[in-house]
Amino acid sequence: MIKKIFLLTAIFLWLPEFLPAQEADSTRAISKESSREARRNKKKSKPMVVTAPDLYDTPFIDYSSATIFLSPDDSLKEAAHLRENFTDQFISVWENPSRIYPASRIYGFRQNGKYYRSCSFDGRNHVFGEMIVKGKINLFYTRKLPQEAGIIEFVSSDPKNSGYRNFMIVTYNDRVRYSNDFYYFVTLESDSTIAIPVKNFKDFADNHLANSPEAYEMMMKFAKKRSTASRIIPPIIFMATIAAVIAAPIVETGLLISSPVIAGGIAYYFISKSKGLLSPDPDDMARIISQYNHQSENP
Repeated sequence: MIKKIFLLTAIFLWLPEFLPAQEADSTRAISKESSREARRNKKKSKPMVVTAPDLYDTPFIDYSSATIFLSPDDSLKEAAHLRENFTDQFISVWENPSRIYPASRIYGFRQNGKYYRSCSFDGRNHVFGEMIVKGKINLFYTRKLPQEAGIIEFVSSDPKNSGYRNFMIVTYNDRVRYSNDFYYFVTLESDSTIAIPVKNFKDFADNHLANSPEAYEMMMKFAKKRSTASRIIPPIIFMATIAAVIAAPIVETGLLISSPVIAGGIAYYFISKSKGLLSPDPDDMARIISQYNHQSENP
């Protein structure tokens, strides 16, 4: 009797331990199945991966009639679109978007009542400059595209031009501080086939505007404003920063000490730029060249 009571007591004490264990096992099994089902549902609901379109595929841009000058004496008419965000800007055509006419390879084009010349600012940056003054000196301009966001290299798919390289410029849409950066080019009456980049305003005035005192003085206003403080302040900031870094126990401390000088230089740059002290805008350049042409025609 005592053995039966002991056995029943042991069973009742052990049974509660057994039942939760079974329930836990069952719960774990259900949990695993739920996890698998959740993963299946997540996989089904995952958005489709869209392959990036070809960079030459431009279905939403407007093509318009253009006359493309392969040379001064050879031209063709196409429905065309100018691709500006490249270091070698080019024209693509509607009939064959993969066929391009780069600024480095053609003479220019005319579109929507405007004339554009192929111009090279340096060995890599080739652009189409819009003509804004016509006369003894022709003036062309285009907006610079800053390349600080990076560039993407492209190679030629044409076996005959396997060495051709071009770079797509990654652009920032909200960088308003670059809104007054332009390339300027001129062609001269003596040789209109060469587009001369205007890189230094003083040199340009000395070499091409000396025969027109008014135009020369107008140009030198910009050159003088650049030649004083803008040439002194950057070296001072650089030397002060280096001295602070060398004198400080650690680099971070030196940069912290020189930060007011750096901040002042940056502030000067933007204030000068906002006042138009660093570079003439297209209207300024057009007035200068027009004055030169007027005086040359009416000495």
